[in-house]
Amino acid sequence: MKKDQIYAIVDIEATGASIGKDERMIQFACVLVKNGKTIETFDSFVNPSRKVSGLIRNLTGISSKDLATAPYFEDIAHLIHQLLEDTIFVAHNVGFDFRFLNECFRRVGMPALTIPAIDTVLLSQILFPKEESYKLKELTASLGYTLNHAHNALFDAKATVYLLNKLDERLKKLPLVTVEKLAELSAATTAETSLFFKHALKEMKEQPIDLDESLIIIEGLALKKPMTDNEQLTHRSKHTYPYKETDKRAQLELMGLSYRESQNQMMNTIFNYYKQETPDWIQFIEAPAGSGKSLGYLYPSLFLSSPKEKVVISTYTKLLQRQLVEENLAKLLEGLPFSKTIALMKSPSQYLSLSAFYSKLKDVDASDTEAIFCMKLLVWLTETDEGDLEEIGLGKTLHHAFWTEVKSVLNAKTPFECFKEVDYLARREKRMEKASILVTNHAYLFSQWRQFPDTFDNTNLLLDEAHHIPDVIEQNATIRLSVKTITNELKQLGSKEKEETLLNDCLELLPSENIKGYQLDTLHSSVAMVSEGWEMWCKKWIDWLIHADSYEDRIVEWKEKTLYFNELPLDIKRDTKFFCRNLEELVYVGQQLTSALNKAEEKLTQKEKRLLSKINAILDHFLTVTKRFNYLFSSVESSNPTVVRFYSKNPLSTLSFYRFDQEVKDTLLSQFNSANHIVLTSSTLSVNGSVSYLKNQLGIENNQLALYPSSYNYAKQAKLYVTTDVDTHAQKNNSVSTSFITEQIERALSKTDENCLVLFRSHDMIQKVYKRLIQRGNLNNRTILAQNISGSTAKIKKQFKKARQSVLLGSDSFWEGVDFPLDELKIVMITKLPFDSPDMPMVKRRHQSMRARGENPFVNDVLPRAVIKFKQGIGRLIRSQEDKGVWIVLDRRFVEASYAPMFLNSLPEDLKVNEQPLDQISEDLSDFFETEE
Repeated sequence: MKKDQIYAIVDIEATGASIGKDERMIQFACVLVKNGKTIETFDSFVNPSRKVSGLIRNLTGISSKDLATAPYFEDIAHLIHQLLEDTIFVAHNVGFDFRFLNECFRRVGMPALTIPAIDTVLLSQILFPKEESYKLKELTASLGYTLNHAHNALFDAKATVYLLNKLDERLKKLPLVTVEKLAELSAATTAETSLFFKHALKEMKEQPIDLDESLIIIEGLALKKPMTDNEQLTHRSKHTYPYKETDKRAQLELMGLSYRESQNQMMNTIFNYYKQETPDWIQFIEAPAGSGKSLGYLYPSLFLSSPKEKVVISTYTKLLQRQLVEENLAKLLEGLPFSKTIALMKSPSQYLSLSAFYSKLKDVDASDTEAIFCMKLLVWLTETDEGDLEEIGLGKTLHHAFWTEVKSVLNAKTPFECFKEVDYLARREKRMEKASILVTNHAYLFSQWRQFPDTFDNTNLLLDEAHHIPDVIEQNATIRLSVKTITNELKQLGSKEKEETLLNDCLELLPSENIKGYQLDTLHSSVAMVSEGWEMWCKKWIDWLIHADSYEDRIVEWKEKTLYFNELPLDIKRDTKFFCRNLEELVYVGQQLTSALNKAEEKLTQKEKRLLSKINAILDHFLTVTKRFNYLFSSVESSNPTVVRFYSKNPLSTLSFYRFDQEVKDTLLSQFNSANHIVLTSSTLSVNGSVSYLKNQLGIENNQLALYPSSYNYAKQAKLYVTTDVDTHAQKNNSVSTSFITEQIERALSKTDENCLVLFRSHDMIQKVYKRLIQRGNLNNRTILAQNISGSTAKIKKQFKKARQSVLLGSDSFWEGVDFPLDELKIVMITKLPFDSPDMPMVKRRHQSMRARGENPFVNDVLPRAVIKFKQGIGRLIRSQEDKGVWIVLDRRFVEASYAPMFLNSLPEDLKVNEQPLDQISEDLSDFFETEE
């Protein structure tokens, strides 16, 4: 911040979030800061002369009484205007506060403020690029500040003061070369935010400091120095694995970890299995949710692994993958008497290409949105060890073409020799080579297996969340075509006339001895023809799909439809063939231009090389697209049809097609079963004490199963109820009705304030129940959230975790993979047993195949999958010794059906099933949660 300059940190609360004649101010707060110190504070409620909604009152904590006795804005307008004169206005989202305040001044006949304004949201996105959230409360909490009364203007303004000082501190710790580039690009920032960088640069030039020892500068880019190998050659000396309970307990306690006997047994099972030279079985391990399963396999892996005998650990999601490395393994290595190198194994396209970024930085327009991305990366380069772009919170900008252009490409030539030694992709390869443990995710593991069959020779494999493996293999064996990807690539090619497109870039190089004008004209015409045909083709598909008799437009969800080619309209069939021919012609024409450039590669300028690389990448993908078109749309095989999928809220941008390939699946299963050592672990591997379902799905011949009991006291910590109430509106297929579920939720929660997760199997039912709950108003005191209604899954999870007295209506993604510890979740209601819908295209295909083999789809597929899913739903509760929770099952089939024992046997042994009417369950809930342990 500029020395001796006064900064006015402002926050405003209003009757609504829009700027217009209908909204009024209800609180104004301002903290004046000079040289980082508070010199004056002003805070006042403001009478809006109108009723304020209950939502706003609850959000801000401002009562009607507070406002009734407050001054009107016109009474304090002159004071505020005078207070802010000669200051620099600062706000967290200055676009709202500054404009809203000026609108208020205009309304009372006063002149607008013309002082400079700075936005701390944008500053935070640039200077703290790794933060997960840029909301004021979450951001300041991450930086060490506790904001107790968010959405109160004074408390928010004080939090913003703290943030502004942190931003200033961060900026001035950056290398001068970085700050110079930030100031140069800062014209792209909103309002006068660029002043923040320019003032800092001036001060840093007057008082220069030495470059931090952790950084290096190459071609004007300040980078964090590459990490040295921290293995310290300790893999050459053997560390004795502590078999004895006493030794293990002592070591774990030194790390602050509790010892569990089941965990000890799991560790020894894994260690003994990997010590077998050529075991003829695959080891299954089922450990209950919350039992410390991750520690159970990481601990022996660290003792067993070396760079020559790696342990590859795979989990289901990228989030869990990073969590294992940054939290679980990091904590273990702090307490063990040796060091091991750990490496994330993920797609090369996740990493930044320094050469591509350097090229982009030289050409970026300082007034363009991409300048903001460059500023963010310039700061991030001083922080990142790996160059993994997933470290950055990209949010809604994730699909911007900029990020594709700066990503690494495997085997791509490095155009700048200066970056060769620090290239992130090269670092990744070295890390993986030297690492003792590689951590990956299932999707990438099997994609690697498919492309490079020998990748995992001489490695020990451990697959966590292994109940997902059959589906992951199916997904890897499914050929997909995404409309959005092709649309984006055609836009990148663009036209000769459209700025910031590849064809326009080619035009700017003319006259050129390497690019011929007629070649560019031909490619331009071809791209135009394909783009027009592609747009029409996509629109025809959407028009046909949404006007089908079976289409239900009331339900916002992912829609899937099996395609039978004899039922497709003639114009779609014709246009499909026509488009494919045109795309093949575009690839041919494009290759004529790029082949000429390839021949003259040594004479090419850097700009021509970059253009060549970008165009080649798109042409290569289009070549793949033509092959996929032939596979997806040229067959009439009814047993393995193509399926179209789209999200009903925005169908055109989400349209995609997919078709299963049995040959690919067979290859993956063969690779999987030929591995030397494989451990499969999960909290839900078995059905009725057997892993025969997974064994059959994966083609496993020999296996051993280790089952470990839970360490929790379910008899005291939990209750499971099955309602005896009968749904009088139920259909013959035993499905429960909307009115029944709505009433059950209301009655169950009538005497408790605890958070509740309601699990469904139908998006349609979620939306119907949500609508009824809102309309009836019996749960007005609660926050009601619903999948596909209240935002993204990640957003809903955050809202639910922060709120109290919440009800969350969720489907597939909430049955597993999300933890709500302690008070965040106390009640789980299961509306219906989680059987897969037989109408789902992939389910249909799977069942057709099973019937052809003489197998019963319900017994061999539907039922075991439902039991595993149910066990995952049960696992949402009781994750620690302190947890207390209740399950309520509304589906009577759980206790009455002929297959009920399969579900009942999946429960913890000491969890008793209570069958009671809902009113009695409600009474019990109140007593259970009020009882102190």
